[in-house]
Amino acid sequence: MPLLLLVVVAGIAWMFVAPGRRFLPKFAELLTDPTVHRSPFSFFSGRSYATGTFKARPAVVRLQLKRTKYGQGYLVLALRTAGAQSFDNDGIERRTPDGPGRRALVSIARQDLLLTVEDGWLKALWRPQGFTIFPGQFSEDKWRDVLDALHTIASSLDAAGTVSPETDRDS
Repeated sequence: MPLLLLVVVAGIAWMFVAPGRRFLPKFAELLTDPTVHRSPFSFFSGRSYATGTFKARPAVVRLQLKRTKYGQGYLVLALRTAGAQSFDNDGIERRTPDGPGRRALVSIARQDLLLTVEDGWLKALWRPQGFTIFPGQFSEDKWRDVLDALHTIASSLDAAGTVSPETDRDS
């Protein structure tokens, strides 16, 4: 009987852990030449990465699963841009004047993603709040749309050119 109880508890625990472990490999399928990186201890740390390209832009995906009582899971998607500057969501909005870029910003906002640019990488952070089983079931359509929107924003930022830190101090 104790062995049966242990198997049932392990099965229930695996039901909660398994979707998180399958999420990143599924996400990586959206990239060209994807590689999923997991350390031998990633089961305990909850941290894993995928690299590849999306529409010829280098792409990196970082998944951090919740592993502690007060910890929080998150997903970071990053696409390479031509510039080496860093700025927050407001700076991105100011530098995305074209119609497709503006529509892509709205699409990203609908998904509750927070945008930044750091050292030439356009990053989108997804950290769901409230009662959510993170990351949940993978939705290819949702995440392909997010990557398309990020690519559009990165292209818009590249087309807008660079602004020197001396002339744009509020970035």
